[in-house]
Amino acid sequence: MNNSTQVIHNDKPVKQMLYPAVLFLIIGLFIGVFISYNGFLVPDYFKGQYIHFGRVRPVHVTVVTLLWLLSANMGLMYYFVPRLCGTPLWSVKLATITNYTWWISLILGAFSFPMGTNFGWEYAELPMTIAWGLIPIKLIVAIAWILYATNLFMTIVNRRYKKMYVSLWYVMGTLIWTSFTFVVGNFAIEWVPMGISRVNTSFFYVHNLVGLIFTPMGLAIAYYFIPKISNTPIYSHRLSMVGFWSIAFVYAWIGAHHMLHGPESQWLQTTSIVFSMWLIIPVWTVVVNLLGTVKSQWQMYSKSAPLRFLTIGVVFYLIVCLQGSLQSLRNVNEVVSKTDWIIGHAHMSLLGTFTFFAIGGVYYAVPKITGKPLWSKRLADWHFAITLFGSVLMFVSLWVGGFKQGLQWANWGTGDTYAQFHENISRMPFLTTLELMWWWWFARMISGIIILVGCTIFVLNMMNTIILKYEEPVTVP
Repeated sequence: MNNSTQVIHNDKPVKQMLYPAVLFLIIGLFIGVFISYNGFLVPDYFKGQYIHFGRVRPVHVTVVTLLWLLSANMGLMYYFVPRLCGTPLWSVKLATITNYTWWISLILGAFSFPMGTNFGWEYAELPMTIAWGLIPIKLIVAIAWILYATNLFMTIVNRRYKKMYVSLWYVMGTLIWTSFTFVVGNFAIEWVPMGISRVNTSFFYVHNLVGLIFTPMGLAIAYYFIPKISNTPIYSHRLSMVGFWSIAFVYAWIGAHHMLHGPESQWLQTTSIVFSMWLIIPVWTVVVNLLGTVKSQWQMYSKSAPLRFLTIGVVFYLIVCLQGSLQSLRNVNEVVSKTDWIIGHAHMSLLGTFTFFAIGGVYYAVPKITGKPLWSKRLADWHFAITLFGSVLMFVSLWVGGFKQGLQWANWGTGDTYAQFHENISRMPFLTTLELMWWWWFARMISGIIILVGCTIFVLNMMNTIILKYEEPVTVP
């Protein structure tokens, strides 16, 4: 094929993934705000077996992680992989089958939780089957992912350009690592011996859901859209390769740092700490590379809301990864582990970093695939400002409240005997520590409402861009 031949891209699969994902962002945020009120501020104010915390929380987690973030990332990969390869998507028909299979299975699985179908492992809550065992949800999701991975791999195999840009490396890593991680956390865990071995397997899955699925997906998006929007080459291709291979080597080993001081082998705890500190290497290479790219076109930052989302996402990525490395140290972990600090850490990762990356990508891609300009740049600016304010408020309230919570719990361990330990607990019962968190949880709920308002503006802007007919401005001669 001649390099001068113009490639026509069929963006139907992109639309099939991005449009529903944007709507599920709002649904997931609304459920989160509901939980922050009904599960923490006024527990069970709205009563009922189908809406209590244990059944609604997995709905929130699954909607924001799978129905919004993972699905939006898949749609964006449908968009930029063919363009980086200089060839159309390998099979649009296969993509359509994949997308409908994906959406139907995930929606049925996620919204079955109120009926008590939870699989029982964190972030792997999707049930094996529903409807009296007639619909194997997890198997269908796995098949959909295999079809998706096959389509993108074949597109890359049939590429016109011999050299591969770094985003394609991250895409291929995502397709391989996601397949392995999903199988381990959702199927293989049932074959592992009961007890601490299953817990180790679970946290391998939980941490690598972020590290080997959302991280390479998010960085593939950032590496594609930041240079595209700022209209400048990537700062250093060599640095991007260092970042990719160091993430591939380091990340799989650090999940056990969530179980320090627990009944697991000391060598495994130490290994997770060492690799957690080594994580600083890929983080710095990625941050220096992406911010170095923006620096050469810094005037674009104030002009482009998508670029601001992507750039602040990089800043949040730096903070959350340095935070993750530091909280893996035993002395720090003693205070923050199992507190709301960890909840704040997780939210900065999935909301502050990877949702910001996805939103920046959606802002760029939707006008391109619709052939129309963004409906309102002013609304995009308001969306960024409101969402950033709400996000920072959420992170700070959870970090500060969680750290104070950890210090209160740590005071229980100051006694040399069981009697002294029991006396410390009697002075400040566990429920008292929860009561002292009320105002921090109130700030968390307010921040959730602010983020919901900001992202509602985002959805309205996207829907108007997609639906409303664009009229060319009339030029007066």
